Amino acid sequence: MQTPNQCPEDNLVYTAGLDRVEEAVISSHFMHKFVGNTGLELYGDDEFAAKSLEIDAKALYDNLIPSLLNACTAFSKDRAVRAKHRARENYWRYGLNDPRDVGLAHFIAEVMFDRQYLRGSRETCSREVLCAKVKERVDASAAIKMVILALPFKFSSPLKTRGRLPDLAEVNFILGLYEIVATIELIYKEARPNLEGRLAEFTVISDGSRFNKLVGEADNVVEEYRAHLGRWIERLGLKGYITLLDYSTLVRDRLPAAARHAMDAIRIEAKREYAKTLWPIFNPSDMGATIEAAAMVDLDPEYSNTEGRFVSLLKSLIYTINYTALQRFNGLSARQYRALYRDLISHIFEPYTLLSSCELQSVGEEAELSGDFPSTNKAKEYLRQTMLREIWSTTIEYIAEIKSARELEEDPILTCLPDHFRWTIHEKPGQLAVLTVSALGIRVQAWAGAAVFKLTKDGGIRLCTLPVLALEGAGAIPVRGSGINGAPPVSNQPLFYIYPDIAFADLDDFLFKVSRFHVRKKRS
Repeated sequence: MQTPNQCPEDNLVYTAGLDRVEEAVISSHFMHKFVGNTGLELYGDDEFAAKSLEIDAKALYDNLIPSLLNACTAFSKDRAVRAKHRARENYWRYGLNDPRDVGLAHFIAEVMFDRQYLRGSRETCSREVLCAKVKERVDASAAIKMVILALPFKFSSPLKTRGRLPDLAEVNFILGLYEIVATIELIYKEARPNLEGRLAEFTVISDGSRFNKLVGEADNVVEEYRAHLGRWIERLGLKGYITLLDYSTLVRDRLPAAARHAMDAIRIEAKREYAKTLWPIFNPSDMGATIEAAAMVDLDPEYSNTEGRFVSLLKSLIYTINYTALQRFNGLSARQYRALYRDLISHIFEPYTLLSSCELQSVGEEAELSGDFPSTNKAKEYLRQTMLREIWSTTIEYIAEIKSARELEEDPILTCLPDHFRWTIHEKPGQLAVLTVSALGIRVQAWAGAAVFKLTKDGGIRLCTLPVLALEGAGAIPVRGSGINGAPPVSNQPLFYIYPDIAFADLDDFLFKVSRFHVRKKRS
């Protein structure tokens, strides 16, 4: 068996200490390294079939899922005990003069600041303010309700995912939220044993309907993804703990009309201002200079990031957009399409050849009349520039949509759900950032990759998420579902991968090892 920090493929690079950097910056940086690494290859159809294992419904629901849930329960109990100790140690952070003054509200608040649950090395919320809100809920014997925007849809990039349905990466994300809920409820119920019903819950606002049109995704993709998430929540037995809501429906039904109109106005103005500022500097033939100029004129600079918000978002969207420019190649074989996509993405900032505007128009007219594979550099250059225009336009619209919510006087989610504690997937002032499990030194969100079981440095087995190019390039084993209701069907989308650093004789042996060595601890 390989050592946990040794990569099965020498050309995969490990790094660490990146938890304060935004996912958009991390994932785009590493995706570009993965894409440019010719030693990493996706499996062809025959190789994928030959390497795949199948797990049936009984093994999944009677063995693997209970193993995950049992580990969550044990982990939550441990974190509940530790939260009490930490609250007493941190009494002064709550404005107290004596650790003996620490009580139930402080214990619960401390769970939300647990470094196994909370992302980042700095606090983005005041412990005193948050604890005061917890105390209001506790004094009223009310449940601790939390909310997060997450789980939009499975990205379509063939370098990140295989298939569009949720897999065990999304299950792992849901279980991570459940652990926070379970830890709080354990503490709450111990102090108030006579209270009935759920004493803690998490609402996930699936925000795919907010962004899907911007990135070329159809409504049915978002709806099917959300429906399967609901089935997973039921199968996990977490109804009541985890509630799934659609972003657009929530805003339509609960956000006051005045706030909706304000969002529209902010969005329209932001889109106008960004288009006015950024389109004049756009030059697909010299993207180095274009990106440098965009960072300098960014209308909403992020001082902790030298590239600013616009460029960081643009680089992330490269691997998110379902490109209109490529839709006419849907008839290609999966292998051909993946090869074309990777070729174009790896050259996205680098011209294949220089074309005059007249040449570009001529090549474009010829290309649009033909559905043939683009075999010449001129044809690929036309596609590259067309894709870049999509990325540039989408980034402008995307950032305008983000600003429409961020620049309201009050967070629209908390306006809709005022009695909830606000969580996020990024570090933001006034919000709690949920910690994402890392692998290969990067943190990949569930919807931007595929689930994989991988060794920890201590010899445990952890469930995390990585792009399929990194997984298949390292020789990971795909495990597909067989006859499983509510899970991805037998197809080219695995439920999860097994990383090559885990040695096992067969699937039963692997499931036994997960039952023994699966760990929920996210930080060492």
